[in-house]
Parts: sequence; C-alpha cells; structure tokens
Amino acid sequence: MPACSSNPAWLGAAAALLLAAAPGLASPQTCRPCHAAITAAYEKTGMGRSIQQRPLTPPATFYHRLSNRHYTVDGSRLRRHQLDPAGRPIQVVEKSIDLAIGSGNHAVTFLHRSPAGPLLELPLSWYTSRNGYAMSPGFDRPDHPDMRREVSPTCLFCHAAYPDSPSAAPRSIDCARCHGDAQAHLRQPERGTILNPARLTPARQLDLCLQCHLQTASSGIPDSLLQPGRGVFSYRPGEPLAAYKMLFDRADPPAPRFEVNHAGYRLLQSACFQKSSGALTCTTCHDPHSAQTRPACANCHQTEHARQPAAHCAGCHMPKRRPADAIHVTVTDHRIQRQPRFTNPSAEDHTPYRGKVIPFYTPADDLSLAIANVGPLTPAVPELYRQHLQRDPTDVATLAALGNALFRLGRRQEALPVLEKALALDPHHAGALNTLSVAKASSGDYPGALALLDRARRAHPDNALVWFNLGVTHAARGDRTAAAAALREAIRLQPDLSEARARLAALAP
Repeated sequence: MPACSSNPAWLGAAAALLLAAAPGLASPQTCRPCHAAITAAYEKTGMGRSIQQRPLTPPATFYHRLSNRHYTVDGSRLRRHQLDPAGRPIQVVEKSIDLAIGSGNHAVTFLHRSPAGPLLELPLSWYTSRNGYAMSPGFDRPDHPDMRREVSPTCLFCHAAYPDSPSAAPRSIDCARCHGDAQAHLRQPERGTILNPARLTPARQLDLCLQCHLQTASSGIPDSLLQPGRGVFSYRPGEPLAAYKMLFDRADPPAPRFEVNHAGYRLLQSACFQKSSGALTCTTCHDPHSAQTRPACANCHQTEHARQPAAHCAGCHMPKRRPADAIHVTVTDHRIQRQPRFTNPSAEDHTPYRGKVIPFYTPADDLSLAIANVGPLTPAVPELYRQHLQRDPTDVATLAALGNALFRLGRRQEALPVLEKALALDPHHAGALNTLSVAKASSGDYPGALALLDRARRAHPDNALVWFNLGVTHAARGDRTAAAAALREAIRLQPDLSEARARLAALAP
C-alpha cells in the first residue's frame, strides 16, 4: 500500500514538520490576535459556521406521507408519532435538539446527543429555500432511519473541526483543517512554521479541498476506503489524498448524476479542469477565507464574449441545480459546460445500483477494489476480509463484517473469536454486539446473549435491531412478558419493522 505520509519529502521541510503531530490549537480564536480580518471573514463562511451549538428551531408541524409519520417541533424538542384508527397518537418518540450541522446558507440538519453518548441525526431539517422544514437528505423515503441514525466519525470529518477528544462536542471547521498544527507557529510566529497551502503544488492544493469536497456517490457503494492503518481524522494538510484514502465510483457513465457533494466530482469531469494540466484548482475561483469568488474565466477564455464587463460566466455555464439526494436545496454544478442541459428532480432518487465499482481519482490495490465490490454474501467474502486484516489487524469494522459473514455462512465457531476481538477493541460496536448475541443465542447460551444485548441496549438505546434481538432471545427462553416489551420498543423505534410485529403477534395467547 502507498506510504507517502511516512516520507514527506514532497512537502518541504517546514510542511513536513506539520505532519508529525496531530493538528491542534489552529482555530479562529487562536489566530485572531494576528489575523483579525481573515478570521472575521472566515467565521462568516459556511465552513466557519458548519456546526451550530444552539440552533434556532421555529415551532411547526410536519407530516411525512411516505412513512405516515407526524413530526412536531416545539422549542428545542422534536416529537414523532403515528395515529391509530381512532386518531390517537401511537409510537411516540421525542428527542431534544442539541446542536445542528449546517450554516443555514442552504439547510440546517438537527442532531440529538443521546445520554449514552452517540449523536443521532434527526429526520427533520430546516431549508432556507422553503423557509420551513422537510425531511433531512436521504430520509424522504418510506423506510428512512427516522430518529435512529447515528452520526459517524466519517460524517463529522467533513462537517466539523478535528475533535479535542472522542467525547467532545463537535465544533465548526477551523483553521487546522487547511493549515495544520499551529503550535510551532505560536511559539515562533514567522513564515515557515505553519503550513501555507498557497505554497503547495497545485495537486496538493486540490487534494486539500478534495479531502471533503469529493464524493462520488452518497449511497449505494462504498465511495471510499481508508488506507490500512489510517484513522478517520488522520489526514494532514499537505499530504497526498491517496496516502489517506482510496476513492471509488460507479462504473456507469457519471455525467447524468448530480448530488449535493459533487462539487469536486463534477469539476474533475470538466474540460476546463482536464485541459488545465492541473493548474485549475478550487482556489482558482474561490477564496477559502471569505467564500468570495474570483473572476477567473477570462484568464483562459479571451473571446469578446468572455471579456464583457458584465459577464457572469457561472450563471450560464455552472448553473444552480437540485441534487438527486437533497432536493430541497440548489447548489452550483461545478461541471463547467458550454450549454448545460438538465431537469431538476422532484423526488429523491433511491434507485439501487447493482453494477461494478471502479477506482476514481486515487489508485486502489486489487484487494481494496475487491472489497469495495462485495455484494451478496458468498463463501469467498470472508477470505477478502481476512486478507485485509493481515495488513490492518485492528480494523474493527472489518472484524465485525468478517464475524457477521462467517456466522451467516454457518461457520459459527470461526465467527465467535473474530467478534470477541472486535469487541475487545471497541466494546460498544453495535454490529459486533448484535451478531455475537445472536450467535450465542443460536447455541442456547441465552444468558451470554442477554448480557451482550444489555450492553448494546445501554450503548445504543435507539437501535431497533438490539430491541428486536432482545425480544427474540427472551421468547426463545420462554419469557413472553419480557419478549413482548422488547418487541414493542423495537416497533416504537422503527414502526415499519414488520418482523417485530409478526413475532409480537405470535406471542399473543
């Protein structure tokens, strides 16, 4: 696997120093005494306001027809319910709105911090274009995750600053994301003691932006995999993006697809970028400190049309469009075209993709590409995971996936030690807890299964599958009362969990 980060000669001595330590102390508050004008401008940008600690929540009600669920925003709380045949509220879930992702330039998505710790993305977002609420991106479907979707570190990597600690509340993206560690600069405030992205090569400047602004697909495929041994927040400004992760794309033609995080993806498809020999980067047009745009088109296009004083090139050649995965916002299409033609979608597109996955922008080794292409479970899948674990033995997600695959293939005895290792590394991993509990229950070890599910329930109280497995396990050991209570909780959390309804009905005398 590439190991460029261990040989940072490509950065120069000053920048190489910054890769040795985790980013720290580079925030607008730290930088303001010397860079007042820059920090004041940056704090008004979307990135500088990416997290809201006390979001405004105008009171309102909203009915989602596709899932038949009613939502009420009241103060800093969101309530969900359905109605029984008599019109009475049932399946009531209520969560506090503790913070939000999004500056409000386009939207604000609300988050809840559960008492157990995980952040949950709430199903309702505020959209500036509507001046009101609608379903959060990806939730406008009958089987949406409702109030159960845990916010992963991968999500926060691009929506928040580097965390001060694993339990710290997210903060808005700060100076460290582009300038790296500021400690040396604070001790010796002069040129060369902090990374200046403008002094990077154009390729590294582009990578700096594409660490977050390049997503090939928001669903349906694994759009990226971290390089073995890399953590989510391990990217360092100035290193090649390929040293941090491998990117993948669908194998079908990319041109018709347009999603909310397609700025970099669409720019890379542009003839302007492809013919620039790498000179065209995001900051050719964007000032990252102010979010202002620069009139850069005339640098290359010398026609009379392009030189007109009132020319607004982007308005015609980079129109604002509605993404297929976030239909309540309009964002700029960065695929620069002479005559763009498109139709805005009227509903989110959740059409499943069944084709191959291919590398995109960064190279990928054969094993990672094979893992990215894993589809329906086959006997060959566990060997792929085992090969990956030889190079990254503490990858908890892969350990959990291997244990799950082995158990589903009927190889229970092989699955047990794998799942136990995953839980030794991450005692709260929901997937490993669920799979190991089912594996134990399947062999009659009900006390062991219930102990694991109790751990899972306390760590992930909104995970409907945990409550479902609790119900099934209690029923198997003959405790119908406890089984019914757990299945009812699973249904309250996930009203469309039909298997839970069927098993609850089977418990009736």
